[in-house]
Amino acid sequence: MMSLRKLVWVAVTLVVTAGVVSADPMRTVFTKENKFPGVWGTEVSIGSGGTYYDDDDNSFNDVDTFQITPAVRFGVTERLALSARVPYVGYSSGNIEDEGLGDIALGLDFLFFEDIFEYAWIIPHAEVAFATGDEDKFLGNGKTRTTAGVSVGTTVNDVVHFAADVRFTSNGARTVSLASDEYDDVVAGALSIVWDLDERASLLGEVQVSDFTTDPDKSASFRGHLGLAYKVNKYISLMGYGGSSSGLNEDFYGMGRAVLSF
Repeated sequence: MMSLRKLVWVAVTLVVTAGVVSADPMRTVFTKENKFPGVWGTEVSIGSGGTYYDDDDNSFNDVDTFQITPAVRFGVTERLALSARVPYVGYSSGNIEDEGLGDIALGLDFLFFEDIFEYAWIIPHAEVAFATGDEDKFLGNGKTRTTAGVSVGTTVNDVVHFAADVRFTSNGARTVSLASDEYDDVVAGALSIVWDLDERASLLGEVQVSDFTTDPDKSASFRGHLGLAYKVNKYISLMGYGGSSSGLNEDFYGMGRAVLSF
């Protein structure tokens, strides 16, 4: 079954999102954009992605993961959006293979500041992820995680969008020993750039650095990916991402998103 699950990220499978026509979905993953559903606007999504890790020194078995995540994002006001996601996850390493409910999360994004030209913005955000996934089967974290952060961004020449994000997560991850019951708080920072090629197509790149790592010889981990967003028409947008990491049990990851707005 896991070989079929690999197709989730190898083929960069899709997220389907419904929302109001006037609202554009966020294209970035590690940072926030000033894209909100609007008053009473709703976005419903199904996301998918996965990771692959090939252990070169054979200390551990190779690891595959996948995730399929239904989610909803609701606009309370023009500046406030609430979100919820319910991931279904899978884990495979050696003779261990499990899948099931992951950690359910509730989030909030608030557009604290946006200039009159919508060029610069400040977005505080928060999320609580509950320990609903089975940590013994590597389907969940094992403890409730609380994340608080802020994204700041600006637009240059109407077509290039920059954003930076800093966030803190309590009980962010288990310590390196998988048998340990101790958890580390995690601090992460990210940068993103989105370049609008025209009114429909955009290229993006993102990097994230965290003080959590699964490699005892490293003090930090790194993730980075490239992506493409394409607006087919005013109702449909397509997005895809692919990247790699260092300092984590993850050599490659992929994600996909197809957005339907109405």
